[in-house]
Amino acid sequence: MRFFRFCRTLCAACAGWMATSALAHAPAPGTTTIVLYSEAAQRPLSYEENGVPRGAYIDSVQRVLKRLPPEYRVEIRFASWARVVEEARAGNSAGILGVYYRPKERPYLNHSKAFYAEDVAVHCNRDAVEGRTFRTYPDDFAGLKFGNQRGYLAPGPRFFQFAREGRIEVVEGHEFQDLVKKMLVGEIDCVVNPSVVLNEALLTLEARGLPERMRYKSRRVLNVKTETVHIGFSKKYEASHPELARFRTLFNKAVDE
Repeated sequence: MRFFRFCRTLCAACAGWMATSALAHAPAPGTTTIVLYSEAAQRPLSYEENGVPRGAYIDSVQRVLKRLPPEYRVEIRFASWARVVEEARAGNSAGILGVYYRPKERPYLNHSKAFYAEDVAVHCNRDAVEGRTFRTYPDDFAGLKFGNQRGYLAPGPRFFQFAREGRIEVVEGHEFQDLVKKMLVGEIDCVVNPSVVLNEALLTLEARGLPERMRYKSRRVLNVKTETVHIGFSKKYEASHPELARFRTLFNKAVDE
């Protein structure tokens, strides 16, 4: 299925996503459109509501964009995390809105200056970790089964090293909400993600019919680290679109203002 069939284009004008005062009008001649992709359904950080981009990432970036010259217009498209990453890697998009700083793991991105920071924690099925003590990550989690979104690197290098060594098991999925549901029913033991995202996933699952009592199966076990959040600009896209280099420079300057 072609990408645009499952990734809706969201007009930046609807959410004030143009660095111009004429938000209600079509882009003026000479306006440069920058298309960024962001993970869908990642409440409260990045999501679509009635055709409008919403979330903490969106709000933070919007504040920066207001400081840019009026020649730029930013358009947001949503997709699964794996697809978001692949579009940037292939040079089909200008970049990713909402990526952690991983220059070694993602050499195909130029990371902007950080526009946001968030705490990442391990959340587990309460029954699966009963009687265990957790002080060191990921060492104290040996023998457990984790769910992780495909291409999601927040668990960290040592986590994935443990997985390669067979000290932990990793089940990959596309949607974080599905992984949370698997954790609640005991198909997996733990997930690694910001607590605010997990809490929103629980609310979404309850709205879809999951009994409210199931949320108490989830236990935040250990805060892992604080991650900075960036725009990851596609190097391949920039090679054929030099206007992106100027936008990236101006964005980084505006972050510090």
